[in-house]
Amino acid sequence: MYSLSVFIAVAVSLASLHMIAPDHWLPLTALSIKRKYGKGRVFLFSISLGFLHGLTSVALSILALFLGVKLFGPEALKEISILILAAVAVYMLAVALREGNGSRKIENTSLIVSVLPDPVLLPIVVASYALSLQALAIVSVAFVLATILSLGAVMGAIMAGIGRSLYRLKPTEIDFIVIGALVVTAVYIYLFG
Repeated sequence: MYSLSVFIAVAVSLASLHMIAPDHWLPLTALSIKRKYGKGRVFLFSISLGFLHGLTSVALSILALFLGVKLFGPEALKEISILILAAVAVYMLAVALREGNGSRKIENTSLIVSVLPDPVLLPIVVASYALSLQALAIVSVAFVLATILSLGAVMGAIMAGIGRSLYRLKPTEIDFIVIGALVVTAVYIYLFG
């Protein structure tokens, strides 16, 4: 049987890891330097962007969940979860490999990247729905809060000058860690679902 605490931990981990990737905080850092924003304004922007990113990701996931349940029925949730986990992992791997080959530079990203929904939450939402609507709500709130706190913490570290090592991170490195978490989650759902 699924465990709510496992899905909360996975959602928080994915949100936290994902917001450490430079494509989420570097555009905000560049904008704040260019426009000479103070720490308070940068913090407010990071909280707002984290909230919007988490919210759009949850909205996309819930929409896809209910469309999937309508089309395939709730009895197919385990298989759908595993299939979506695999699809998102393959998609992220393709993007990471493309980024690793230099076809997309971090300088070309924009602030909008921090708001666009991320499909990484979708399989976790589908799997947590198998527990209950309350579990789905708890996982969704945990993801949004972790997204807000993570982006805020990253921007705080950068503004304080202690986040210099974050500049050396490549988005692909974070993507590979997230892919690993997705694969482990798929195995968990397969074995215990």
